[in-house]
Amino acid sequence: MIVIDRYNPRDDKEELKELFEDFAENQLYFKTSWEEFEKVLDKRVLDLTLRNGMIAAKEDGNLVGWGTYSQFSDYLGKERVLIHQIMIRKIDAYKKGIEEQIIRELEKYIKNTLQFNKAYYIGVESNNNLHSVFMKLGIEKSEFVWHEKIL
Repeated sequence: MIVIDRYNPRDDKEELKELFEDFAENQLYFKTSWEEFEKVLDKRVLDLTLRNGMIAAKEDGNLVGWGTYSQFSDYLGKERVLIHQIMIRKIDAYKKGIEEQIIRELEKYIKNTLQFNKAYYIGVESNNNLHSVFMKLGIEKSEFVWHEKIL
Protein backbone atom coordinates (compact mmCIF):
# COMPACT_ATOMS: atom_id res chain seq x y z
CA MET A 1 0.00 0.00 0.00
CA ILE A 2 1.25 3.50 -0.90
CA VAL A 3 1.30 6.01 1.96
CA ILE A 4 1.48 9.72 1.16
CA ASP A 5 3.14 12.05 3.67
CA ARG A 6 5.33 15.14 3.89
CA TYR A 7 9.00 14.81 3.02
CA ASN A 8 11.14 14.43 6.15
CA PRO A 9 14.70 15.64 5.47
CA ARG A 10 16.14 13.70 8.40
CA ASP A 11 14.59 10.36 7.50
CA ASP A 12 14.12 10.54 3.75
CA LYS A 13 17.17 12.29 2.30
CA GLU A 14 19.33 9.22 1.59
CA GLU A 15 16.42 7.41 -0.03
CA LEU A 16 15.58 10.55 -2.01
CA LYS A 17 19.15 10.57 -3.33
CA GLU A 18 18.73 6.99 -4.57
CA LEU A 19 15.36 7.86 -6.10
CA PHE A 20 16.84 10.98 -7.73
CA GLU A 21 19.69 9.02 -9.28
CA ASP A 22 17.32 6.46 -10.86
CA PHE A 23 14.99 9.24 -12.00
CA ALA A 24 17.84 11.34 -13.47
CA GLU A 25 19.15 8.35 -15.40
CA ASN A 26 15.80 7.15 -16.77
CA GLN A 27 13.17 9.88 -16.83
CA LEU A 28 14.45 13.38 -16.13
CA TYR A 29 13.82 15.92 -18.87
CA PHE A 30 16.31 18.50 -17.52
CA LYS A 31 19.90 17.43 -16.95
CA THR A 32 21.14 18.11 -13.44
CA SER A 33 23.14 16.47 -10.68
CA TRP A 34 22.38 15.41 -7.13
CA GLU A 35 24.62 18.24 -5.88
CA GLU A 36 22.58 20.88 -7.76
CA PHE A 37 19.29 19.33 -6.66
CA GLU A 38 20.50 19.02 -3.05
CA LYS A 39 21.31 22.76 -2.87
CA VAL A 40 17.74 23.63 -3.82
CA LEU A 41 16.33 20.90 -1.58
CA ASP A 42 18.27 22.21 1.42
CA LYS A 43 16.95 25.76 0.81
CA ARG A 44 13.37 24.50 0.49
CA VAL A 45 13.64 22.63 3.80
CA LEU A 46 14.29 25.93 5.59
CA ASP A 47 11.02 27.46 4.34
CA LEU A 48 8.06 25.84 6.12
CA THR A 49 5.61 26.49 3.27
CA LEU A 50 7.96 24.92 0.72
CA ARG A 51 8.93 22.06 3.04
CA ASN A 52 5.29 21.15 3.66
CA GLY A 53 4.78 21.19 -0.10
CA MET A 54 7.32 18.41 -0.65
CA ILE A 55 5.34 15.20 -0.83
CA ALA A 56 6.80 11.73 -0.26
CA ALA A 57 5.18 8.44 -1.23
CA LYS A 58 6.24 5.34 0.66
CA GLU A 59 5.56 1.67 0.13
CA ASP A 60 6.42 -0.66 3.01
CA GLY A 61 8.31 2.24 4.61
CA ASN A 62 10.51 2.82 1.53
CA LEU A 63 10.47 6.05 -0.47
CA VAL A 64 9.00 5.32 -3.92
CA GLY A 65 7.93 8.79 -5.06
CA TRP A 66 8.50 12.47 -4.42
CA GLY A 67 6.92 15.65 -5.74
CA THR A 68 6.86 19.37 -5.22
CA TYR A 69 5.79 22.67 -6.72
CA SER A 70 7.29 26.08 -7.42
CA GLN A 71 5.47 29.34 -6.87
CA PHE A 72 6.50 32.34 -8.93
CA SER A 73 5.35 35.71 -10.16
CA ASP A 74 5.53 36.49 -13.87
CA TYR A 75 6.61 39.86 -15.22
CA LEU A 76 3.01 41.12 -15.16
CA GLY A 77 2.64 40.34 -11.47
CA LYS A 78 0.50 37.23 -11.99
CA GLU A 79 1.20 34.65 -9.27
CA ARG A 80 1.44 31.08 -10.56
CA VAL A 81 2.09 27.62 -9.18
CA LEU A 82 3.84 24.91 -11.17
CA ILE A 83 3.74 21.24 -10.17
CA HIS A 84 6.94 19.59 -11.30
CA GLN A 85 7.36 16.17 -12.85
CA ILE A 86 6.86 13.59 -10.10
CA MET A 87 10.03 11.73 -9.21
CA ILE A 88 9.59 7.95 -9.24
CA ARG A 89 11.71 4.99 -10.23
CA LYS A 90 11.20 3.76 -13.75
CA ILE A 91 10.18 0.33 -12.44
CA ASP A 92 7.42 1.92 -10.32
CA ALA A 93 6.06 4.15 -13.10
CA TYR A 94 3.24 1.81 -14.09
CA LYS A 95 0.03 0.77 -12.39
CA LYS A 96 0.84 1.81 -8.83
CA GLY A 97 -0.78 5.25 -8.96
CA ILE A 98 2.16 6.94 -7.24
CA GLU A 99 2.19 9.99 -9.50
CA GLU A 100 -1.57 10.40 -9.24
CA GLN A 101 -1.56 10.26 -5.44
CA ILE A 102 1.29 12.77 -5.14
CA ILE A 103 -0.34 15.16 -7.62
CA ARG A 104 -3.66 14.96 -5.75
CA GLU A 105 -1.91 15.76 -2.45
CA LEU A 106 -0.02 18.67 -4.02
CA GLU A 107 -3.25 20.02 -5.51
CA LYS A 108 -4.95 19.91 -2.09
CA TYR A 109 -2.02 21.74 -0.52
CA ILE A 110 -1.93 24.37 -3.26
CA LYS A 111 -5.67 24.98 -3.05
CA ASN A 112 -6.13 24.88 0.72
CA THR A 113 -2.86 26.31 2.02
CA LEU A 114 -1.55 28.54 -0.75
CA GLN A 115 -5.08 29.59 -1.80
CA PHE A 116 -4.54 29.10 -5.56
CA ASN A 117 -7.39 27.93 -7.78
CA LYS A 118 -5.17 26.94 -10.73
CA ALA A 119 -1.94 25.00 -11.09
CA TYR A 120 0.32 24.37 -14.05
CA TYR A 121 2.09 21.09 -14.71
CA ILE A 122 5.33 20.27 -16.46
CA GLY A 123 6.33 17.06 -18.17
CA VAL A 124 7.69 15.60 -21.38
CA GLU A 125 5.28 15.37 -24.32
CA SER A 126 6.56 11.89 -25.17
CA ASN A 127 5.83 10.48 -21.68
CA ASN A 128 2.62 8.53 -22.35
CA ASN A 129 2.30 7.37 -18.74
CA LEU A 130 2.37 10.96 -17.50
CA HIS A 131 -0.23 12.02 -20.05
CA SER A 132 -2.47 9.14 -18.96
CA VAL A 133 -2.23 10.41 -15.38
CA PHE A 134 -3.01 13.94 -16.60
CA MET A 135 -6.08 12.71 -18.48
CA LYS A 136 -7.29 10.73 -15.46
CA LEU A 137 -6.95 13.82 -13.24
CA GLY A 138 -8.59 16.18 -15.74
CA ILE A 139 -5.36 18.10 -16.41
CA GLU A 140 -5.59 19.71 -19.83
CA LYS A 141 -2.98 21.14 -22.16
CA SER A 142 -2.35 24.79 -21.34
CA GLU A 143 -2.48 27.61 -23.81
CA PHE A 144 1.11 28.34 -22.83
CA VAL A 145 3.91 26.55 -24.65
CA TRP A 146 7.43 26.26 -23.35
CA HIS A 147 10.12 26.89 -25.97
CA GLU A 148 13.87 27.05 -25.44
CA LYS A 149 17.14 28.22 -26.98
CA ILE A 150 20.68 27.50 -25.87
CA LEU A 151 22.55 30.78 -25.56
